[in-house]
Amino acid sequence: MLPGWLWWVLPLIVTAALYGLAMRRTAGVAAGGVAVAVALSAGTAIVLGEPARSVTGVALLAVGLGAVTWALGRARRRGRARRLALAAYRAAAPDVPGVAAEVERHRLAAELHDTAAHRLTGIVVGSASALRLADQALVEEAARHAAETGRLAVEELERLTAADTPAGRGDFADLDALIATWPDPRLSYRRTAGSAPLEIAAVAYRVVREALTNALRYGPGGDVRVGVEREHGRLLVSVVNTPGDPAVNGGDVARGLGGGHGLAGLRAATAACGGSLSAGLEGQGWAVRAELPLAPEDRPPYSPYSPYEWRGRQAADVALAILALALSVGTSLVTADVPEALPGEAALLVPLFAAHALPLALRRRAPLAGLAAALAVCPLLLAAGLAGWTTQPAGDVFLWCLWVELALLYAVGAYGRPALRRWGAMAPTAVAAVGGLALACGPGITGNRPAAWAVLAMGVAVPATATWALGLAVAARRGRRRTAMARERDLLGREAAAVVLAERSRLAAELRRTAQRHARAIVAAADARRLDDVLAEARAGLAALRESLDELRLQGDDPPPTIAGIALLAARHQGAVRYAGTRRAASPSVEVAAFRAAELILRHGGPEVTVACHADGAAVSGPGSPGAERRLRALADAAGGGFSQAEDGTVKVWIPEVLA
Repeated sequence: MLPGWLWWVLPLIVTAALYGLAMRRTAGVAAGGVAVAVALSAGTAIVLGEPARSVTGVALLAVGLGAVTWALGRARRRGRARRLALAAYRAAAPDVPGVAAEVERHRLAAELHDTAAHRLTGIVVGSASALRLADQALVEEAARHAAETGRLAVEELERLTAADTPAGRGDFADLDALIATWPDPRLSYRRTAGSAPLEIAAVAYRVVREALTNALRYGPGGDVRVGVEREHGRLLVSVVNTPGDPAVNGGDVARGLGGGHGLAGLRAATAACGGSLSAGLEGQGWAVRAELPLAPEDRPPYSPYSPYEWRGRQAADVALAILALALSVGTSLVTADVPEALPGEAALLVPLFAAHALPLALRRRAPLAGLAAALAVCPLLLAAGLAGWTTQPAGDVFLWCLWVELALLYAVGAYGRPALRRWGAMAPTAVAAVGGLALACGPGITGNRPAAWAVLAMGVAVPATATWALGLAVAARRGRRRTAMARERDLLGREAAAVVLAERSRLAAELRRTAQRHARAIVAAADARRLDDVLAEARAGLAALRESLDELRLQGDDPPPTIAGIALLAARHQGAVRYAGTRRAASPSVEVAAFRAAELILRHGGPEVTVACHADGAAVSGPGSPGAERRLRALADAAGGGFSQAEDGTVKVWIPEVLA
């Protein structure tokens, strides 16, 4: 026989162990610990020879205590993750303006590579080929082409150096014009797609332009086949070129003048719109192929109330419901003086206790409806007692379970929607009225029961009103924190915008001094038919652009741990990020967790990551890897979300918004 004090110490030790397990391990591991503790509790009662009723009661109490301990440990784990995320978010705030400037530099670098550098490459190849062949007709044609292309380069540079200039967009008309003016005559073009969304057409244009520029640069004189076709709701873009002709050496002049980041930029652009890009050897030549969606993918990553909620924001509410049921039913079963006279009493009380406890599971989603459902059970208990169906007074049951109504009252104030606040103000009065009635009808009340009802209702109204007011105060404090965070974000955004504008002005001045000056000189020399000067200025312009591109891609501060910072993170890993859904402001915990998940995927999994924004959180997905799976699971678990992996190896991390 165990000493009496050990019966109190053992539950405390087990509870502390379960709390530590829930705080430091994932939800599934902690839930397994609770299951073991419940089995040990019930097994101990069986070994001690307790009757089946008592064993069931002990098991129920162990389930209730374990569920609450699990939920408290989980709440501590999520709270610690939120505090660390907020600290990381605020620590990185000073770097946000500098990082925003770097993002703008990457944007300008991609634009320069795709526009002016492409134009100058064509001028170099065409001029060098004409001068080498010494054909006057070819020289005239090359000069005319250089003048036209040089003017386009000047216009594009002027557009890029203008303030607040968005990224350019193309369509199939632009693509047709590009093919028509291309200087290489050994080009075949097939387009069967009639139309496409502007974003998709712009990416297709970029793919063809980059691939053609590389064909001129590294394989001049070879055959080039360009295809733009529609197939099964996708746009298929292909550019295939054969090896260059040794008799044509214009590409040798331009070889090495590229920035080396063209294909990486195309991968980012295709991934951003939900497509894919491949580039590599094909036969003896080179092929670039892109597959782009023609219809937007706007599916939410998960429903607002996903299956992962049992680990997150609903865990505490469900645990409270389990505790309420365990205390009401389990205590009755283990108590020695449980009445045995009425065999149907348990069959009546257990469903009523369950109906009274289960509304706690709706504590955050629908607190007012949950409170109404819980209060509706009290008149049923009272009626059962008056009819003689149960020997337990409704007043005693109400006092024993009053904490359920108080928890729901707190939730009405803390989580109730503003539109229902005026009805929420009546909630303490309703609890007081129902409670006063249950107490006034008890066997110990004699005399004027209506008067006793009024007095007892006022007594119940004190804790009820105080609890509801506490919930209102917590909601007001949460609102103030959100307002302060929104103001902080707004100030940071304006500071970043000012830094971006200043950086754009600085880069514009540098481009006007170098590349734009060379472009204008190309036009002047081409108009004067001085093809030697055209070639020299084009080569100098390409060299200046390459220096500018190298300077633009210099890395600055680390990307801030935000959803927006994932774009720069992907660029530094030579990867791509796709943002799906409507971009919206998220809490620091969601921003930081999404960034960390993307960082793990990009570092260990693959070059592409998708970030899907949702009203209730964010989902990050990408290629999985064994090295990141465990850490991604732990990250999602600490955020109250979930981790899943598809058959193709793609991993998804769901990070929900959680009200404190």
